Amino acid sequence: MHVLTGQSDRSVDQRDLLAVARATLDEHWAVSAVPAERRTLLLERADEAAVAPGEGLGEPIADGLALLGTAYELAALAQLEVAIDATASAARDLARAVLTLGASRAYRCGAALRPPVDDGDAALTWSLRLGALAMVSGQTDVYADWWQKRDGIASAVTEYASTLENLPWEPYARGTLWLAWLGLLGAPLKLPIDDADVPLARTAPQPLVATRTRLAAFRERRASHVTPGDGPVLNTAALRARMAEFAIRHLADATELLTIAVLRRTLPDVTGEFKLRLSAARSAMAGDHGQDVLLAWLQAAGVTLAGGVTAQLELPGF
Repeated sequence: MHVLTGQSDRSVDQRDLLAVARATLDEHWAVSAVPAERRTLLLERADEAAVAPGEGLGEPIADGLALLGTAYELAALAQLEVAIDATASAARDLARAVLTLGASRAYRCGAALRPPVDDGDAALTWSLRLGALAMVSGQTDVYADWWQKRDGIASAVTEYASTLENLPWEPYARGTLWLAWLGLLGAPLKLPIDDADVPLARTAPQPLVATRTRLAAFRERRASHVTPGDGPVLNTAALRARMAEFAIRHLADATELLTIAVLRRTLPDVTGEFKLRLSAARSAMAGDHGQDVLLAWLQAAGVTLAGGVTAQLELPGF
């Protein structure tokens, strides 16, 4: 027989879950390698810098914050598969709490740092990973504010976006999909192409309108793209091209699926297929650690957005 739990008991249970989640996160080998006192000092410094306008923190503290942020990402992503499982369980609740808390702390570290605005591609992927961390940890409003305060990030991404049409297929495809994801994550970035679809703008948020417009242009170019053949792989370059094509195809399918679901407000229905598409893209990029970590956070962010994480925990102290 199911026994209803009182509100006070549920609050105690949530506090206990938070305590276990914090302990699990702090005891992970990557996090525990940084002394607790230094972690506290770095996070305090990050909190001050993350909300301050300007370029963000550089040396000498940047290396320490970047290392700590990476440690929190590794600890959080260790829980990803359990956290996005469709079957409810105590293990899933704990995994989600660890994932959310780790994403929050990693976001605090990343938002305080100086983004690589001198490299358009790096600026795009930097802001994208930060947006995914914000989505998973429930800080999308803070993320939008970060765009306004951090000098150079919007102009760097805008300038890089203007060059995509002239790039070869692979960098064009990857960059276009990253920009589409920025729209899904709520980045307040407006490009010239974003005004192309006026009618939809009356019924949908501007970032989603821009995402749909961008994906439509992507589909047009993909239709004329010649994909690598299915013949025998003769060298490493051919194998890499084939795996990149595989990853782009599944990433594009996942992005389109999520965009349509958000526009139609049928979010929970796409979670299963979305996870499969992102998992396939990740498997193809397993040899590239940076891309794999980015795709892992996009998977977590997409499941969060698609309703897979329907009971986002309100964890104090973020």
